[in-house]
Amino acid sequence: MKPITNASYQGVDQRSCPRTDVYARVPLNLPDGQPAMVTIVNISADGALIRHEQTIADNGIVHFSMPILGKVAGRCIWSLGGRSGIQFLQGMPLSDYAPLLRALGANV
Repeated sequence: MKPITNASYQGVDQRSCPRTDVYARVPLNLPDGQPAMVTIVNISADGALIRHEQTIADNGIVHFSMPILGKVAGRCIWSLGGRSGIQFLQGMPLSDYAPLLRALGANV
């Protein structure tokens, strides 16, 4: 079996907040500024797991267009097979978290 050389994810869960499954499509600007549509698989106040077709390099900065919050910047922590872990550059206000989840279609 050949090792995967383009992935940095090492299996260590470094989440500081619980995640909520959402499966929501949102617009995103890639690190090179190109627009893309991605699927947020799950989200927390400090990050998200996304599915995408484009390549996102580790440490690349992306910008989501989120309901309730507007523009949200995040850093790609790991990327593997069309999925990436994104850590938001600023924590989301907890008062906005439940309204955001509802806007993304989660049952809260």
